[in-house]
Amino acid sequence: MTSVYGLQVDVICIIILLMIHFGNARLALLHKSMNAFQHLVEISIVFNLLNILGAIIPQTNFPVQRIINCLKIIACVSMGNFWFLTVYYTISTNTYKLRKWALPIVFPSIALSIASIAETIAHFSDKTMELNPTIWIFLNIFSIAYIVAAAILCLRNALKSHNPFLRKKLYAVTFVMFVPLISMFAQARFMDLYITAPTFVLASLFIYLVFTHQRITVDPATGLNNMNKLGQYLYNITQSQDPAKRLFFIKLQVDNYKAMRRKYKVSTAIFALTRMGQFLRTQCNSQGMFLAHYEKNSFAIVVEYEDFAELEAFVNQLIANSVEDSSLSQVPWALTFSIYWSEYGTSENKYIDDLLKNVNKNCLKPPTPLPR
Repeated sequence: MTSVYGLQVDVICIIILLMIHFGNARLALLHKSMNAFQHLVEISIVFNLLNILGAIIPQTNFPVQRIINCLKIIACVSMGNFWFLTVYYTISTNTYKLRKWALPIVFPSIALSIASIAETIAHFSDKTMELNPTIWIFLNIFSIAYIVAAAILCLRNALKSHNPFLRKKLYAVTFVMFVPLISMFAQARFMDLYITAPTFVLASLFIYLVFTHQRITVDPATGLNNMNKLGQYLYNITQSQDPAKRLFFIKLQVDNYKAMRRKYKVSTAIFALTRMGQFLRTQCNSQGMFLAHYEKNSFAIVVEYEDFAELEAFVNQLIANSVEDSSLSQVPWALTFSIYWSEYGTSENKYIDDLLKNVNKNCLKPPTPLPR
C-alpha cells in the first residue's frame, strides 16, 4: 500500500516539476540563478523517476536496485548543490567570487558520488540491499549542509539589505529553505510518511512563484509600475544618482479610501484608483518622472530636482490640475489626495528603507476630511 501511495506521489511531483521546468525555460537562458534552478528541477525529476523505477522493479533484482540507489544518492546530493547555487546566484552582485569557493561547494557532491559508484561496483553481485552506513551518514550531512548554508546566506543578506522589497523576498525564501530540512528529519523518524519529495517540490514551486512574481512589473489595477518595479528603480537610481541634483520620493495617498471602500463596492474603489493613476500619468509623463502604484491607496513618484522649490512648484501644479480634471469627479465621492515627501541622501534617509519609512514625516498637502 505504501509503495502504491509513494508511486502516486512521485507521479504528481513529476507533473508539477515538468510544469515548472517548461515555465522556467526562457528565464533559464537569461539568468544564472534561474539556470541553476532549472538544473535543480531537472535533477528533481530524475530523482522522482528513480523512485518510480525502484517501486516497479522487483526488490529481489539486487543489481538493478543497487544501481538505482546509487543514482538516487548522486541525484540527492546534486539537488542540494544546485539548491545552494540557486540562492547564491540570486543574491550575489558579483558572481566572480564563486570561483574561489567553487571547490568547497562542488567537492562534497563529487566525492560522495564517486564513493557511491565505487560502493555499487564493489558490491554489485551481493544478494543484499544494505547501504554502507558511512555513505548514508555523509549523504545526510552534505544535504543538510547545502540547505543550511543556502538559508544562512539568504538570511545574512536579508539582514544586511536596506531595500525593503528585496528583504521581504529573502526572508520568504529563507523560511522556505528550512521546510525540506524539517521534512527530512520527519521522514527519518516516520519512514511511512513519504513527505520529503512532495515537500521539496512544493518548496521549489514556491521559489519559482517568487522569482516569477518579482518579474511582474505592471500593476493590473492601474496599469502603472508596481512595487517590484519601484524597488528595482530605487535601487538603480540610488546607485547612479546625479550629484548635481537631489532625489525626492513623493507619496500621494487617496483620502478616505477605506471608508469609501466600505460604503461602496470594491470594484468602485478600484475604478477610483484607476482614474487617479490615469490623472497622475498625464502629469508625470512629460516631466520624466517615475510613477508607480504604491501600497493599496497610494502612488509613488520618484524625481530628481536641483532644489526643493521645483518640488513645491510641481506639487502646487498637481493640486491645481486635480481640481480642474473632470476624470477625478467620475466617481461616487470627491476624489482627493494627500501628499508626503522625503529626500534620499540626507542624514535621516541614508538608505531606501529610511526613505520610505520617513516619507510621512513631511506633508505638503494634508488629507481632506470626510464630509459630514
